[in-house]
This record gives sequence, structure tokens and C-alpha cells, in this order.
Amino acid sequence: MGHSARLNDAQKDVLMKEGSFHGVRVLLQRNMLTDAEASAILSKSFGAILLQVDEAKKEMQHIQNALARMESICRSGKQSKQGHVGDQSHKMLGDTVVALDNWIVSLMETNLTITGMLNPSLTRSKIIQFGKAMNALMDRRASEKHPVLDDPSLFSGYVNW
Repeated sequence: MGHSARLNDAQKDVLMKEGSFHGVRVLLQRNMLTDAEASAILSKSFGAILLQVDEAKKEMQHIQNALARMESICRSGKQSKQGHVGDQSHKMLGDTVVALDNWIVSLMETNLTITGMLNPSLTRSKIIQFGKAMNALMDRRASEKHPVLDDPSLFSGYVNW
């Protein structure tokens, strides 16, 4: 969370449990921080989030590049009259999907790092909720035999905080 090295373990525990901003408020209410210390923590927290935003922008560019490559491969494969399972386009698509997946996981980690700095307990529940929602969606897709079925309502617990 970018906290000053001079904080004691009890102060750090509050910030890790409550998040940077709410934790500062709690520490101030408990007279465990001075205004100057609170200001320094908040400044460092904004700086740490800014670094995460920069990281997310880089990850987004990698995601855009992978999507553009997938688009090109799929357009070519859709138009091909000679395609067959296992040809070079399938390998390229598979490699690109792996790259896309890796960058999306990296972006999710960055996103959850940011939300974790703001509200760690909510972030932990978001992680669990996403897994449950995605498994429910996969189960529904299987039961309805529809591989791209969409049901945003399953994710309401993840996105509505």
C-alpha cells in the first residue's frame, strides 16, 4: 500500500485489513496517526495506485494487440475454403488465445490489486464471486448446449460493489 516504513505493525495491520483510505480514517479516529502521517500515507497510496494504472494501460495494449491478431487469424480462417483441423491457423489462434488469456489474467491481478488497496475484504469476496459466477455460466452453457450463452445477472455480485 506504499506506507511509510515508520508505521508500526498495528497501524500496518489496520491498513491491510481496512484498505488505504478507510484504514487511514480508522487510524485517525483511534488517534493512532497524526494528520501529517495520514497525509503521507494517502499520498503514497495514490502514487501506488497510479503505478497500477500505468501497468493496466500496458496490459491493455497487449490485450488489444492479441485481439487484433485473433481477429486477423479468424477472418482469414473464416474465408478459407482449404482449412482443416490442426492447420497453421489453428496453432496461431491457440497461441494467441494463450497470450490473450495471460494478459487478461495480468490485468485482473492489477485490477484486484487496486481494489484490494481500497477494500481488501471486498476484493477477496469478488475473487470468490467471480469463480462462482463463471462456473454457473459454464454449467448453464453446458445444460443449454450454447457455448457463448451470456447471462450478466450471474456476475452482479462481482460488479456491484
